[in-house]
Amino acid sequence: MTEEELKQFKAALSITTVARDLGIPVVRGRCRCFFPTRHAHGDRTPSVSFSEERGTFRCWVCDDVRGDVISLVQFVKNCSFLEALNWLKETYGFLLRGTKPQAQNRVSMTNSASAIASPNSTASRVSPAESAALVAKAAVRDAALEYSSPEPVKELVSEDERKKIILSFLKMLSPVDKTPAAAYLARRRIYKPIWDKMLLRTITDYGALNNKLKESYDLEVLKYVGLFSEKGNLRYYKHPLFFPYLDTKRRSFYFQARAIDSTVVPKELNLRGTVPFPYNVSALDERPGWVYLCEGVVDTLTFLGQRIAAIGIPGVRSFKTEWLPLFKNKSVVLCLDKDEAGRSGTEYLQTVFAQAGIRTVVLGEGVDQFGKLSMKEGEDINDWFGGKK
Repeated sequence: MTEEELKQFKAALSITTVARDLGIPVVRGRCRCFFPTRHAHGDRTPSVSFSEERGTFRCWVCDDVRGDVISLVQFVKNCSFLEALNWLKETYGFLLRGTKPQAQNRVSMTNSASAIASPNSTASRVSPAESAALVAKAAVRDAALEYSSPEPVKELVSEDERKKIILSFLKMLSPVDKTPAAAYLARRRIYKPIWDKMLLRTITDYGALNNKLKESYDLEVLKYVGLFSEKGNLRYYKHPLFFPYLDTKRRSFYFQARAIDSTVVPKELNLRGTVPFPYNVSALDERPGWVYLCEGVVDTLTFLGQRIAAIGIPGVRSFKTEWLPLFKNKSVVLCLDKDEAGRSGTEYLQTVFAQAGIRTVVLGEGVDQFGKLSMKEGEDINDWFGGKK
């Protein structure tokens, strides 16, 4: 597997799905730490969070508990990088081009210390110092394995109550008219008709909103739902612009928050948990026609402002194969960013859609033979339409 193939394979994997397949009880994008003794009260409030966008996990208390989807397999199965990759390939081989999953001949990866001792193992081909380090890591992970199947995280509130809290929170926000968020959107050539249509909202008084939420709900519930940080404050201090993900009934139980200060990193902050469906899912109405698939909400809003049917995904990592039935009877124009990640994502999505029998074309392909109309290197759709950062 080349470096590029590995990159595409990792991008295709949902880290939450992998975690659950490994037996980790993930609730709202979080689980308890593998090392509960390091935490007060045994990590009663789960400290490990998963990012679907980035394909990563991390514990907010234990600095060494973090990594990507391969690291996660290494942690749970106590194995080498190569063994973890082989397990992923055999389990999710359907995501590899021209590869079928093989349930047989799966490599056993339950004891890396034994693997080090075995003369035929991959791990045996390392130096004595590296072997000692692996043994030490194995000892630490053995302690983690004792906690690899904890009791399921108890729901502090029901799913229906969680949805009500999210709806209540969004209703506390302000319309974007005559706010700094409006100026930000206008610079991107996204105007009021689209703000209103997509129910965009903003925070105008962070302190008042923070206090109102604390008065309305228990702090542990606010943390559990994903609105508050472990430090006990509303997470969106630097991300005051909100893009609700509206379902077909125009309700929102998920959203993305956006920084309007260009110096803030990361520029986007999603509600914790799994992205339920593409942004502007109502465009996937099962009627025959074309739909433009964008990388990000801002690009999607840009197209909507031009009266072009578009949907958005936070990033190629966030596209889920279970969304494919939503594209029934649609043909898809792929409009990802003009950069290396966008090209890699485009190639991956072409493969995924082709396997599902869904037609795709790349924006401008076969039409702009001289490159005069195509996006320039580093541009996205909003840049292409003249938006200002």
